[in-house]
Amino acid sequence: MPQLIVVVGNRLEYKMYKDMFGIYGCWNASDLIYIGSSKLKLEWLENNHRGWKEKNYSWTRFRGDLADIGQDWLFKWIQQPRPVSREQIEIEEGALIRYAVPVYNKDMFPYEHSVREGRVRQV
Repeated sequence: MPQLIVVVGNRLEYKMYKDMFGIYGCWNASDLIYIGSSKLKLEWLENNHRGWKEKNYSWTRFRGDLADIGQDWLFKWIQQPRPVSREQIEIEEGALIRYAVPVYNKDMFPYEHSVREGRVRQV
């Protein structure tokens, strides 16, 4: 299995990766309105956002508006999925969010949020 090199403190660590993460965007007629990252197929993650009620997922303003007014909103990859750690993809996702400032992204620092929530360890 391929390895990924990550910096932890002042040393390098080798991590085995088995997932491929990408960064996606959602566009309305003219603007990039949401940025996220996922290891799911684009169709699946779009279905998760659009079908949040049926799946008992939590409401977000993005998911609510997607259901109410976003029938024509388009999901596309900004960065194609590639073998990278969740930590790395969320750092890159955050940089893109802060650059583009999409209207539906509430959290500008997804990696730091994941650290606070215990989903990833701080590197």
